[in-house]
Amino acid sequence: MKSFSSTLAIASAVIAASTAIFSPSTASAYTFDSSAFADEVVSYDRGESRNWNSFSGDANGTDPRWQVYDPTAVLGEANWTAEMTQRGSLGQWDRTIGTSLGRSGSITVEFTDNYLVGSGDDGADLWIFEIGAKPEQVNVAISTDNETWYDAGLADRQDATNDHGIGLDIDWLINSYEELTLESLFRYVKVTDANNNRTNGYGGFKSGADLDAIAAISNISKADKESVPEPTSLAALVAVGLASVSVLKKRQ
Repeated sequence: MKSFSSTLAIASAVIAASTAIFSPSTASAYTFDSSAFADEVVSYDRGESRNWNSFSGDANGTDPRWQVYDPTAVLGEANWTAEMTQRGSLGQWDRTIGTSLGRSGSITVEFTDNYLVGSGDDGADLWIFEIGAKPEQVNVAISTDNETWYDAGLADRQDATNDHGIGLDIDWLINSYEELTLESLFRYVKVTDANNNRTNGYGGFKSGADLDAIAAISNISKADKESVPEPTSLAALVAVGLASVSVLKKRQ
């Protein structure tokens, strides 16, 4: 009887483990684990500023103010605060804090140690840290392979004092496509300046929307995902467990 109970427990544990691992970890809107942030820049297409020609220096970096167009500043944890403005106590933010996109400019980042996933609820899954004294709009798209892109919507920071970014729920998007499920693993996020003269400014060095960080707050780590048996392997393990249960029943 003891062997029967042990075998049944193993079979149950295999099923439970597969379910638990596919449950995403969702950070609160104001607390982000360091692993949630984007790890690599895949591409950066800097947009235009209408007044570039009037600036001293050039757009290639001789004037230090151009350094806000360093895309790697988007990687890692968010560190901008509302005090990093011309009128703030910390002064204007620089290249160590964020990246400007320019008019219609875009940046694509990749998560290398985890995947962005849906959470299955109406909470935010992806956070875009658009920064600066002027809230500006960006369009957001996500992809599993950097080839097929899905429009995740408009990120619109309404309040200039908001240090916490804009949250986007991707569950509605997943539910809109037959090929997507809550187990779809998104590695790539593309953020594009919305080219909206009403909300975005294009006349200064920091032209267009400005980004500090991108975070997948609903995510599954690659280590956890890779430790899950493939469906056929999982089925085989469960079958072995159930077969053992059947044999033990016959012997009793």
